[in-house]
Amino acid sequence: MRDSKISAIIFGALLTVAMLSPVDVMANSGGGSASAGAGNSAKLEPFIVNLSSFEKYLQVSLTLQVATPEMAEKVKLLMPMIRHGMILILSSKEASQLQSGEGKIEVMDEIKEKVNKLLQVKEHDGVSDIFFENFIIQ
Repeated sequence: MRDSKISAIIFGALLTVAMLSPVDVMANSGGGSASAGAGNSAKLEPFIVNLSSFEKYLQVSLTLQVATPEMAEKVKLLMPMIRHGMILILSSKEASQLQSGEGKIEVMDEIKEKVNKLLQVKEHDGVSDIFFENFIIQ
């Protein structure tokens, strides 16, 4: 009982910090970041979401590889809608769906499709890849 209360308090504190943290999007026109490889990228602040069963939650950090620095700026402008869409996608998943490599690839494809739809571009003009930097299910 006491452990569950402590876990709930810690989760609440982490969620509060994540929600109050400023969004940081970086456009790399040169060599890109170490995690994203060459090209342009938009690094998103970490997400912490309850999974659909509410028994577990997901903490994930990711970088979007985009076609141009201008597209990285567009990602920044649309960040509230992008984060909303990603929260809906991620929170609709069960832990068992996300534990396999195939499950992670499937969610990456869903995120790419959703973000490119919001950007109103096709994949080669918008988000071409997603790089998970952190992926923790608890």
